[in-house]
Amino acid sequence: TAKNELGLDHNETRSWHGWHRHVSLVLLAFAMMAVVRYRANNITPPKRPKMPAIRS
Repeated sequence: TAKNELGLDHNETRSWHGWHRHVSLVLLAFAMMAVVRYRANNITPPKRPKMPAIRS
């Protein structure tokens, strides 16, 4: 999924450092996208009733 959606396969680096930075950023973006998708597709919980105000 990360390869298709985030361009993980478009990496053309010549050094270990460049490759490591690219892969790290892509996997971080993939993790963030997975959380956003999970929250967007999750059924919203029922609303809790409001607590009455405490008067003294």
